[in-house]
Amino acid sequence: MRRLAVVMFAALIVGAGCATVDSVKDAKGQGVKRTFRQPYDLVYQAAVNAATKRKLEFVEQDRAGGRLVLSNSASWTSLGERIAMFVTRTSDRATVVEVVSRPVGGAITFPPDWPGLLFGDIEQELAEARKPR
Repeated sequence: MRRLAVVMFAALIVGAGCATVDSVKDAKGQGVKRTFRQPYDLVYQAAVNAATKRKLEFVEQDRAGGRLVLSNSASWTSLGERIAMFVTRTSDRATVVEVVSRPVGGAITFPPDWPGLLFGDIEQELAEARKPR
């Protein structure tokens, strides 16, 4: 009986830190933000391309609302993550991207630096779009 109680307590602790799709969607304002001096449509498409490049699974995609909800599967350093990117138009030539990343399997994981990776990929996409053809 005691063994069952210990196992259930451990499962509760691990499960308490688990991210759901709704938890990352509700975390707007709690992530890492970066402003890009590009129009909204160009930045949104760069964000989509960055997620595709990183092989993230699209859980939800709302262009009009400026929200991408993504999922990363488990790896040897992590049990997976839920990631949300919020793209917000601040002016005709400025767009803010916020990245929120939460582990799926609790606090004992070592996930990649998703904001850093995705912002770098977005910047690269935007630089490619600026090159003269």
